Amino acid sequence: MRRRILLLGFLVVPVVCAGLFFLLRTGPAMGRESGSDTDTEAGAPNPVAQVQIVRIERKPISEKLTTYGSVVAQPGKTRFIATSFESRVHPILVTAGQMVTKGDALLDVQGSPASLLQLHQAELAAQEARKELGQANERFAMKLATNQEFNQAQKAAADAELQLQSLKGQGVTAGNELRSDISGIVAKVDVEDGQIAAAGSPLLELVAADDIEIKLGAEPEDVSRLQPGQKVIISLVNNPIAPGIEGKIRLVAQRINPTDRLVDVFVSVPPGSKLLLGSYVRGEIMVASREGLVVARDAVLPEDGSYTLYVVRENHAEKRQIQIGLQSDSEVEVLSSGLREGDQVATVGNRELADGMEVKEQNIK
Repeated sequence: MRRRILLLGFLVVPVVCAGLFFLLRTGPAMGRESGSDTDTEAGAPNPVAQVQIVRIERKPISEKLTTYGSVVAQPGKTRFIATSFESRVHPILVTAGQMVTKGDALLDVQGSPASLLQLHQAELAAQEARKELGQANERFAMKLATNQEFNQAQKAAADAELQLQSLKGQGVTAGNELRSDISGIVAKVDVEDGQIAAAGSPLLELVAADDIEIKLGAEPEDVSRLQPGQKVIISLVNNPIAPGIEGKIRLVAQRINPTDRLVDVFVSVPPGSKLLLGSYVRGEIMVASREGLVVARDAVLPEDGSYTLYVVRENHAEKRQIQIGLQSDSEVEVLSSGLREGDQVATVGNRELADGMEVKEQNIK
């Protein structure tokens, strides 16, 4: 038994000694490595953000509302060409969009078969009425007819003749060449060549060159900012390099157009604007203008329903909570009691900033 215990002791003692030797050798090294990491973290330089900087300026800023629409004829200014009898159209001499001058031929019309039949019936009725009047006159001379009978025959003959002359005067008998009574634009051709048109139905629509205006569509929530007399800059969508035309709001409709769900805004333009009917246009409406602290739009960042920007002072970024006022395409009015004219704010690179971070201005090439 003692021999077993002694043998076990001889086996355990070397193992324990080896373990102690390993711990003594590796402990200082691990301590040095750990201390080295700590020293590195403590001595690491703080990150420096590269940003571009602009200054806050005090100057006027205008807010514009951009809308789109087209060139239309002014209400009540469209002239309709029509006939008072059912007619056959042939030929049509103009097309939609064509410029015409006063006296230019537009189209030819003649009576339809039904109108010609009505004319023939009127001719027969007039002949019969004249015959009856002659007989009544003879009877009255021989004292065989009363004054009342003679007067009735006279009236019937006059009515029949009037009906006949009315149809002839309207041009039912032969071809009628209809001519323009104004100088302007053929806005629309309502019939086809050879078509039978009902009495009174429009054949052509004419608009004088200066009887045009702009119809824009505004979002319903923007209507409260619009009123007659406001200045509008009109430009052609398909010709952006053409100079803009300055107009004024004439009328803001008080209903939503069921076609496009927008509110119609009618804009008067100066005479001689030479806009084509149906042209697609853009309107920029000046809805507000004032002087204030203005900064580039890129400097303002949205954050949880509010807005922030970073003021740069002594090469460090200071985060500021702000409110915004008027806005243009490239600038924003900033509202904050802590901001002053001339303050430097970060633009490019500001999305990577945090409050107090060191910054360096980036050179713009």
